[in-house]
Amino acid sequence: MKCPAPLLAARARRRYRRCMNPNVISFIVPLLLSGCAMQEGDFPSLAKRPMEDQPLTSAQPPAPENATNLPDDVQSLVAAALSKSAAADERFRRNLPVARSRVTAARGAAPSSESWVAAQIGLSALEIDRADSVGALADLDALYIRAQQADSDGTGPRTAPLIKGSRQILEQQVQNQQDIINQLRAALR
Repeated sequence: MKCPAPLLAARARRRYRRCMNPNVISFIVPLLLSGCAMQEGDFPSLAKRPMEDQPLTSAQPPAPENATNLPDDVQSLVAAALSKSAAADERFRRNLPVARSRVTAARGAAPSSESWVAAQIGLSALEIDRADSVGALADLDALYIRAQQADSDGTGPRTAPLIKGSRQILEQQVQNQQDIINQLRAALR
């Protein structure tokens, strides 16, 4: 059933009269205007403060100084790792000519042939020889990580840079050994 237009208009007039009732208007107008009224009191200024014109600086505490010497216990661990790696590198260098000659003899040989197997044994011996160098590097990595964590805590002098130098020596030694083995493996193919 459709409502005729005059009936809708009558309903709209009744709603309008209810909303425009003087009692309703006298209640709503002060309520709306109270949001615009200024409260009494001392409010902070919205003007720019002097500190807002200054450039931003990081408020980081000064970095602790680098240590000139490692603590005795750490120094002995670093020295042991360097000694272990030096001995492994010496074994590696001593056995390298034998492995090279076996790889040269096996060049072009079929896999599983006697010369090819001998070359593989020579390469495996080099891998075994360098195992202590890799282990020493892992030991220094662990020391270095602990030193970095201690350095970031800022509890004492920074020791990580001192360990880092020894670690780089071992890392280069291990990388050189790996490069030699990779070259020999490539020549064997």
